[in-house]
Amino acid sequence: MSAITDLQTTIQTSFAALSAREKRMVGGAGLAVSVFVIFMVVFSFNSKADAIRRRTADKIIKLDEVQTLASGYRDAKAKQDMLEGQLRASNVRLVSYLEEKAKPAGIELPSINPKADVPLEGSKIVESAVEVTLTDVKLNRLVDFLTAVEAGPGIVKVKYLRLEPRPAQETVTAWLTVATYKLK
Repeated sequence: MSAITDLQTTIQTSFAALSAREKRMVGGAGLAVSVFVIFMVVFSFNSKADAIRRRTADKIIKLDEVQTLASGYRDAKAKQDMLEGQLRASNVRLVSYLEEKAKPAGIELPSINPKADVPLEGSKIVESAVEVTLTDVKLNRLVDFLTAVEAGPGIVKVKYLRLEPRPAQETVTAWLTVATYKLK
């Protein structure tokens, strides 16, 4: 404590020994140092506050992204659950199913060739497919038939369709592959 009072006494005696002009210069220098110290403190606090605001804004943006991803995940999960439900309920016998759908459309199925069941790569889903050849069919009847086939229970899709028009008879010959899917 005495060191501080000794320093204070030394500064006061040195300041008293200065001329008026030197006192103004020392006062100005002291004021400049004080202003500089205040500026540095305020600048430091301001930059720290800006950094905190910037990090907060970044975190808010990331939270918005997380919320968007979470809602997208919920939607995708709901779609997946719906498709898995359809796959569980899907027990379609394609040959009889196609014959059943062909009668109302006025189509005869002369050739139905079942293919072996194939598990889809990397999943628990099995694909059952048949190849169908339709000769000399009116286009509107074919469209009605294909619409009825894909609107059925479970998941039934026309995977392949090749048409060969017969303009003279106003008909088409169609080769198609129809598949259904189920869980293992």
